Order: sequence, then structure tokens, then C-alpha cells
Amino acid sequence: MIRTGTVIALRHGPMTLTAAPHCGGSLASWSLSGSGGPVELFRRASDRALEGDFAPDMACFPLVPFSNRIGGGRFVFQGREVVLATDPGSPHRIHGHGWSNPWSVEARTDDALRMGFSHRADDWPWSYRAVQTVALDGEGLTVALDLFNESDSDMPAGLGLHPYFVKTPGTRVTADVRSVWENDDTILPYRNRPVPAAWDFRHGVTMDHPVLDNGFTGWTGSATLERPQERLRLTMLADGPVGHLIVYAPAGEPYLCLEPVTHMTDALNRQQEPGAGVITLPPGERLSMTVRFLVSLI
Repeated sequence: MIRTGTVIALRHGPMTLTAAPHCGGSLASWSLSGSGGPVELFRRASDRALEGDFAPDMACFPLVPFSNRIGGGRFVFQGREVVLATDPGSPHRIHGHGWSNPWSVEARTDDALRMGFSHRADDWPWSYRAVQTVALDGEGLTVALDLFNESDSDMPAGLGLHPYFVKTPGTRVTADVRSVWENDDTILPYRNRPVPAAWDFRHGVTMDHPVLDNGFTGWTGSATLERPQERLRLTMLADGPVGHLIVYAPAGEPYLCLEPVTHMTDALNRQQEPGAGVITLPPGERLSMTVRFLVSLI
């Protein structure tokens, strides 16, 4: 159980980041101090959230060793059938292991933190180790994820981040994406199509009304979120094999998620799809991604 006292604070200039390693390796807040008080860049975890251990109540959490959903918790990889326990309230397995397990603190400075998580083979029949490094600097926040296959056989591997951005009236999102997956009633993709005009992030979309929980393909690794009321711009830059962007914008909520991920939803059951993003990680090898969040004024 996470307690407020276990939250770690990092600072660099006017920026403050708090992390809750024992709650899924999560970040609890990221803010910028100003004359009128702190400006929240990520949705801040509530005091109630900090007393629990549910990562989706936090500001950002890592996705390892896969992101989003595996349909029915079942797939076949290199002839091996894998059956995973499904998540409560869902017919699928969601977001891997990192978000629902504690991470250990491996190193810390005033403005940086390294956390680690190890998984031993169980219904996911591969052992692996994950490392997450977060650091503040004069331009913003960097989050780096590394995944190491510690098994003696190839492992299907994926990485991602699940940040919750503050959404104020008039918030506008721009991203270079090529197509979108339509979902069924259980949020599994069933049809890929060109991005409709209402979701055409290439030309910018004001997010006051769109309701989304969809995967976008052909992403070039750059997305911008602008909050005109505060003259604030956040630019997200992903480095690594990160060609997919999940946009989650629930109705009536003051936040939205732009999730940089290495593969499409249910990729392990869609391995024949062009660009599905399934990565085969050999024994002893590493998969890495880095995401920069840059802060500027409009």
C-alpha cells in the first residue's frame, strides 16, 4: 500500500516531479511553478490516490512488457500457446505487469531517479527486467525505458508510457498519424481506416468534444499539446521503435492521454498485420525507448 511519505520529489529550476515507485513505478505529478501558483503539466494524483496502489489514478505509468490489450489474455508466439489471467472487469489482459507491481529505487539525485522491476516467468513464461529512468532538466522531462530478456528463449516485447495530460478548455493536439483503428465493444481493434477529419491530428484537433480510446498508426514520434488559455505548449518526442500513438480522451474529464507505444493494441494476435509492431527480443538482448516532454510558451 502506497503512503504519501513514500513519494519521491525531484526538482530542477521551476519544475517539480513526484514519483511513487511502489505504485507501478508511477509518476504522481509534474508541475511548473509560477507567480500564480504551480501549473500542473500532468494530471496530479489525488491524496486519495496516493493512499492506494492503483496506477491509473497517478499522473503517468510505464507499460511493460506490452501495452494495451491482449484479446482474451491468449496468444500464440513461435508455436507456444500462452494463456494469461485477464484483468478484473475486462475480458482481456491489459498493460503488462509494470503498472500493477512495485518498482525498486536503484539510484536518485536531486533531479533524476532510476527505478527497476523484475518479473520471473509465470503465466507470462519469460523472465525479464525493466528499468525506468526519469530526469528533469532546463527544457522538461525525460523518461527512458529499458527491457531486458532474462529468459533462455525469444520473448515478444513491447514498451510504452501512459501519461495523463491536463486538458483545459481549448486544448489542441497535433500529431503526424496516418490511420486509425476502429474498436469493438471491448476496445479491441477490428478495422483500420484513414483518419477522419474530426480526428485528423496532422492539422490539429481541439479536444473539448472528441471522445477517443483508439490506436493511431504511422506515427512519426512527435506530438504537441497546446493549452491556449495558459499560453502553454508541451511537445512529446519519442525515440526508439515507437510507431503507434494511443489517444484516450474520455467524455467529461479534465485530462487526456497520448500514449507512445511500440505496437498496436492486441498486436500479439495481429502479427500478420503490416506494422503491427511485435518485437522479438532474443535472450540477453535489450529493447529501449525514450520520451522527451518539452515545455514552452505559445
